[in-house]
Amino acid sequence: MSAFRPFLLSLAALLALLGAVGGIVMFLQPWRSCPEVDDSSAGCPAASGDLALLGLAVAAMVVGLVLWLAAIPRHPKITGELAAPFGALPASPASCAPPVDAAREPADEGK
Repeated sequence: MSAFRPFLLSLAALLALLGAVGGIVMFLQPWRSCPEVDDSSAGCPAASGDLALLGLAVAAMVVGLVLWLAAIPRHPKITGELAAPFGALPASPASCAPPVDAAREPADEGK
């Protein structure tokens, strides 16, 4: 799955981006003009073909977002079986401290 993941992420990003741009363009309809209804092209009534393309663009965007969410890497939760090889902590920190050699010179005294 790790070799397939970059392809899936790029496909998802492409679908989401194309769907979003297509949806915005189909919503605004910059090619349409209807001076009898409104001055702006967004005020013109949409044809059935325009609505179908808008629905297709929104569906492509949703599919791209779902694919992207499915393809993002997830880190596994660490359970007791995964943490077991590290061993248990000692009962107190003093029990695992190395013994101090009395004949050894302290490290913080300068010469």
